[in-house]
Order: sequence, then structure tokens, then C-alpha cells
Amino acid sequence: MNAGQINGPNLGPLLLSDIDLFVPKTVYPPREDTLLLMDSIPIPVRGMERALEIGSGSGFLSIKLASLGWKVTSIDVNPYAVAATRVNCRRHGHHSVESLEGSFDEIDSLQRMTFDLIIWNLPYLSAPGSGPHLEPIEEASMIDIGEGGWSSELRKFLDSKLSFLSPGGCVLLLYRTHPVSPSKPEEWLQEGWSTREVSRATFGNETLSVYSHWRPWSGSEPLRIDTIGSTMDYDFSVMNGPQRVIAKHQTKGRGRNGREWKSDPMGLAATWRVDITGNINPSMVQVSLGALVSRSLGLELKWPNDIVDSQFRKCGGIISTLEDNSSVKIGVGINRSAQSVQGVDTSGWETVNECLDSEKVFMIVDASIASILESHAIIGQPDGHNTSKIAWSSLSRTFSKGVDLRFQGYQASVIGLTENGEILINQEQEIFPVGDLERIQWH
Repeated sequence: MNAGQINGPNLGPLLLSDIDLFVPKTVYPPREDTLLLMDSIPIPVRGMERALEIGSGSGFLSIKLASLGWKVTSIDVNPYAVAATRVNCRRHGHHSVESLEGSFDEIDSLQRMTFDLIIWNLPYLSAPGSGPHLEPIEEASMIDIGEGGWSSELRKFLDSKLSFLSPGGCVLLLYRTHPVSPSKPEEWLQEGWSTREVSRATFGNETLSVYSHWRPWSGSEPLRIDTIGSTMDYDFSVMNGPQRVIAKHQTKGRGRNGREWKSDPMGLAATWRVDITGNINPSMVQVSLGALVSRSLGLELKWPNDIVDSQFRKCGGIISTLEDNSSVKIGVGINRSAQSVQGVDTSGWETVNECLDSEKVFMIVDASIASILESHAIIGQPDGHNTSKIAWSSLSRTFSKGVDLRFQGYQASVIGLTENGEILINQEQEIFPVGDLERIQWH
């Protein structure tokens, strides 16, 4: 029997991945999206074993969680789904799964719990404008809501109740990313949560993606100092693990190739020291971080690491240096407002969002760096392939806006990125990898 196929109009057996389930009417049956999320579920780690499934439906994913060793609590607003979860979990020997009726913000007993993993196959259907409608209980569990969607509602709840998710815990959500739904993964990043795509698949005209979200660096606070020449000169050598320093005043900021960067006193000046893990190429770090940070702030990326506004005026930049074979130091300087530096007019983030202050921008940058580089206890190591996709996506968006590029005085086009972060230039049918910004003119 194919995935998602049900026998009978009301209650019938469903065979999916060798798990025999009973799925009542009004309960969402396991389908391809369920399997996509199932394949993304991590195994528990020592001391982090409590999992919550929101919108359990038939209980299929709760069974998967329990079989991997998670201590599972599941919830659903549909009482028939709660009954199905209880029956199906017990039929498959998982009697310890606790299934509760209601939403995550309204079940009293749930508010006293702390979870290490929260998963949710988010509702992503739109309310029908005409024609057949779902039953009320189906609408409550299958239709996304308003601006920001259910994803935003969960994020706001977690921000208001910090103990609900453990400091090193994570959230695993399945989104419909094309066509777009009210729930969007980037909203978490813009609110200071690390965000990393785990998997993606296309079914017909829809693209579904699983994303993980977590608090950067287990919620630890950065080091804050009043005044320093350059945050890149801060000595992290006596400290273990990832570190961040943010300066209120930076007097001798520097940019690419040691050039002076005049820091905006109302802007951001900070440096991170992070271990390199997984298959991340250190040479790609500043390009991919520039891409993610600029996109999250509503700005643009000028290769390799300049953050610019829509008029291509520089707002800031990112520099990275390899400290040893296993760690990288990342300096970030971004202006809040426009200023003149050595006769050149620069811009700032307030051109796109004048309500942002330096603390909020730090949160976004911090989450961006953790999204790309942090090795998470549950989710695992970062993936260099995703990092390259982030970089090329932002560069493609910049070039699609009519940027004219000249290489050694002649018009050229950019067709890709190398694994070392160089751009591939196509000029008169010849392709060149270019890593030297000075050989390129932008118009």
C-alpha cells in the first residue's frame, strides 16, 4: 500500500514503513512529508533524552522517536488524534509515550516540563476561499495561520518560557518552502535563533524542508568590553570552546587586507573564535557568513565579504582568519547609519530597518555564525554543502538586480563559486576562477 493511502471511509489500517497504524477520520495520515521529517530525527544523547511531538496525528513520529530511545510526550488539539496516538503507540510496545490533548501553550502539566527536542510537522495548508471546507477540528490542526504562522507562535512561546526547551536543546520543524507558507524558517534567524536546513524534497509542485532551530552556543552570554583597538586583536587563547567579544567602542577597526575601518559608535563591532568542524572549508567562511548576515538584515552581499545596501554603498563587512588547523576568528563590523570614510560615502542598516539597535543586530549575526559553524550536540556538525548554497543564493540575488561586473576592464558575468570561495568569471566564453577583489570592478 502506498504512503498515505487509507482503507475505508472512517477507520482502516495504514501500512507505512512496516508500521501498521489505524488512522481515524479527521486525523492527518502519514504521508511523504511525515517520512521526510522522520528521516531527519536525531538520536538522543546522554543527558538529553526528552522529546515533544506537537501535532502527533496518528502517532507515527512518536513511535519513531520512542524507538530511537527518546522519552516522548506527544500533543494534539484533535481528540481523535490523541486517541490514535495512544492506541498505535501501545500496539507497537511504546507504553511510556504520554499523549495529551491541547496546544503547547495551554496544557497545564506541559508547562512544568523541559524538553531537549521538539518536533512538529507544521500545518501548511491555506484556508480554502471557496468550495469544500475541512471540518473545524481538521482546520485547527492542518491549516497555517496569519502572518508568521504557527512557527512564529511556537518561537514566541519559547522566547517567553525559556525553561520549556533545555539550553542545549533544539527544535525540528517541517516547512512548506515553495509555495511559501505563513511559517518561514528565516523568521527564527531574524529573532536570534540559529537556523539550519536539515533536509529538503520536492513533491509535485511543492517543496518541503526540515529545519533545525536552537539557541546559539547553548544560550551563553558573549564577553562585553567597553573599548578596544580592534576586536580582532582580543586574546581568546586562555579560553576553551567558542567565544564572542562585543565592544562598545572600537578605535582601530580594520577591514580586508588590513585597511582601516571607521567604526560607527552606534553600530556593531564584534569578533568570534569558533572551532571548525564537519566538512566546512575555512576559505568559504567569510563569503557564506556575509551572505547569511546580509540576507537576514535585508541588505545585499558584494563578494566576497562586503555588506552593502541596495545602492551598493558599503554598510559593513566580515573578515575571517584561520587561527590554527581547527579554529577560525571572525570579525564583524556593521554601521547603523551613513558616514564618510576617507572621502567615500558609506551606508548602514537603518536604511532598511531604522528600528534595529546594535543588540538586535548582534543577535542576528550571532545566530547566523552559529547556524553555519556551530557543532550541535543533537543536530551534529555543520554541512559545507549547505554553506556553499547559502553563499551562491545571496550572490545570485545580487547579480539578478542588474549589477555590471568588469574583469580587467572588460565586461564579464559570474557563473558560480569554487569550493574555496572564489567566483567563477565567464568572459568571452573563457572561465576564470578569481579570488582577488582588486581585479574586479563593480558598477
